[in-house]
Amino acid sequence: MNRRSFLIALVGTPALAALASCGKQSTADPGADTGYTLPTGPDEVFLRIAYEGGFVAPETIFVRIPNLLIAGDGHAFSPAAITMEWPGPLIMPMTVSTITPEGLQRLAKLADDARLVGFTPDYTLPDGIGIADAPDTVVTLTVNGATIEHRAYALGLDEPSTPERNRLRAFVDSTANLITLLGAQHVGEASGYEPTAYRFRATVVDPAQLSEPVVTVDWSASTGVALADASECATVEAAKVATLLDGAKQNWVFRENELLYQLAITMVLPGDDACAATT
Repeated sequence: MNRRSFLIALVGTPALAALASCGKQSTADPGADTGYTLPTGPDEVFLRIAYEGGFVAPETIFVRIPNLLIAGDGHAFSPAAITMEWPGPLIMPMTVSTITPEGLQRLAKLADDARLVGFTPDYTLPDGIGIADAPDTVVTLTVNGATIEHRAYALGLDEPSTPERNRLRAFVDSTANLITLLGAQHVGEASGYEPTAYRFRATVVDPAQLSEPVVTVDWSASTGVALADASECATVEAAKVATLLDGAKQNWVFRENELLYQLAITMVLPGDDACAATT
């Protein structure tokens, strides 16, 4: 893969949100507090919606971020808007807002109405439909002490679909605008998220193979992590690289002991096992 392909691939993930863009929202009344037992800790995950797999580069998979992640304390994380101008940001930005306990209960009821709580439906593609190289839509919910994963391949690309896939797709679609879904009184204003840590992968590059103009930055030993030890995955405290990565773009390469490295880097979010295997 050439450098431009590598870098463009890293910004391609947000476009996957378009895979589920036209489902119907639940018509159930979400107003009643039904007393669902939900996680409450800031590092626990109540709801996570993400895309996994698909025919994309390993670097894209490594830095892929969820479309929505709601922690137990009500903080809701989602990708920030970016332009497609190259070079874009090296680290994909995220926003964070807050959801009230009443809002979380409303969302749990909507999930329950969509048969996502206490059920593990069959999301197999209808007979006769073959779709290649698409990602899985993965919705993970923790409600009433149980965590259930709903995984549907090529959701939104199938026609005709099944009732189970339609319900999942409608729920995913509805979460694209939490204010509309839950009411403005239950959702706080979004702001840029400042993480406490990053996970990254460093790949040695040959300067002769770099077809695009690059900016070379010296990696600092003060980060506590050597790039030579990060070929698979490493984590670093955000405070230790704040100055080093300030304004970092995708055409930046990092020099350590006369070698140049490209970084695939992303934020560590609540519930992440920072260097667990990615899919």
